[in-house]
Amino acid sequence: MDNLLTLSMIVKNEEQFLPQCLASVKDIVDDMVIVDTGSTDHTMEIAHDFGARVIQIDWPNDFARARNVGLDAVKTPWILVMDADEELVAEDIPVLKNAIQKPTADAYNVRIVSVMERAEDISESYVTRIFRSHPDVRFEGAIHEQVFYSLARAKQSLVSLNLRLIHKGYLSSVFNARNKADRNLELLELHVAKNPEDGYMLWQLGQSYVGAGQYDKALAAINRSLKRLPLDNPIRVLALMTQARALFHAKMPKKALRVLEQSLALYPAYTDFRYLEGTILMDLEQWDKAHEAFQDCLKLGEPQGFLMTETGVGGFKALFRLAQVALAQKDSKQALAYLLMAIRTQPNYRHAWQSVASLMMGAPIAQLFQTLSLAIPRDTIIASLKSWPSRNVDEQHLLEYAEQYGATPQS
Repeated sequence: MDNLLTLSMIVKNEEQFLPQCLASVKDIVDDMVIVDTGSTDHTMEIAHDFGARVIQIDWPNDFARARNVGLDAVKTPWILVMDADEELVAEDIPVLKNAIQKPTADAYNVRIVSVMERAEDISESYVTRIFRSHPDVRFEGAIHEQVFYSLARAKQSLVSLNLRLIHKGYLSSVFNARNKADRNLELLELHVAKNPEDGYMLWQLGQSYVGAGQYDKALAAINRSLKRLPLDNPIRVLALMTQARALFHAKMPKKALRVLEQSLALYPAYTDFRYLEGTILMDLEQWDKAHEAFQDCLKLGEPQGFLMTETGVGGFKALFRLAQVALAQKDSKQALAYLLMAIRTQPNYRHAWQSVASLMMGAPIAQLFQTLSLAIPRDTIIASLKSWPSRNVDEQHLLEYAEQYGATPQS
């Protein structure tokens, strides 16, 4: 692309994902700089096969330092930073080309779409991954490293770009195999010990404690974080969300609801707050209030302009929760209607499929198929069933029926 763009990465033992990652960008980048921190598999061989320049270093126990080695080697005006377990969405390549050839800013936040085992469990965050090569723009932070602060000091403008990187590193099989949780927690504790005023890292530490089930430590870290994050800092929204989650998991639902009520007063467009509120109200069996919360989620829609959100809180997941509330209130007809709306919105949402099957337990497969057909067409039913890594007996029977008999009405 006219020698404009370099891919910059750090890797270690990434042979599982690296080929797909590099293949997704090979036709858009002009150069690849890959910093290897001690691979013992075929990672470096794969990188060389794609024409990358590979720099070998000892692991410095600091992600920013490792990333900055790569930045120092860049020769083009623009840099794209990726992890090996990410892939650029092919249909977004024109967006990237345009952003660099006709720039509207010096740096861009892109959408990191993190996928899980279940297709519906997706979260999205905005992270700065494309920026101009500049001697003063460097990563900071031993873990969860960022260029945001150096961009600000260098007076580099930053806007969001509707460009997606699919991230597979939070698949439980991958995350656990890499021992990421323990590694992250150790590095975060070290960083915060050295930088006790770093509100961003205190939030990340709180997140890690929540993941580890250490809720008292999580709340202590988040409280310290909130004292250091001003109201206009976009991380503050996420810290409040983590605080509410920690309180809920620590069996303090009323305190969690107070945090969410106060948070919504400050950030009323952040649907995730209202969705968690509804979830807690369900746990307290306050069904009417939960119903109102999830209806509000649908009115708000998916949140825009925030750094992180759980996909579906303003759509199919809120509809599924409304179905659960309806079932709790003994209204199976309304529950089925909500479930079909959820499936229409997100055809791969397996929880909704399973709930429909449960509601129709004992009904013929043909009737189940006809009911699902009210939400999505036959081809989508087949594609959704095939997209799941495994199917139970009833799902397999439904797939066989859809393939063999669903094309025409049965007498």
